[in-house]
Amino acid sequence: MYQDLDDLIDVIVVFENHRLRPVRFRWKGHIHKIARVTGAWKAREGEHAIRHFAVVDTRANFFQLTYTERLTKWVISKIWVE
Repeated sequence: MYQDLDDLIDVIVVFENHRLRPVRFRWKGHIHKIARVTGAWKAREGEHAIRHFAVVDTRANFFQLTYTERLTKWVISKIWVE
């Protein structure tokens, strides 16, 4: 089941084919290397975009990362917990 969060994180991204792709992030002092991005979508908040990324880290943990352009911040918005 998914758990909703709103935890600030630091994210390293690359730009590929004119697209943003997260490659690793730091959460609660731990570095998570992203093994794959399983989904990416964009929503609007007025004139600003909110970008969502469903990712799996190298330890097979599932996360939803969200970047809010207006606030220029990254958060973990969901995690998979059993």
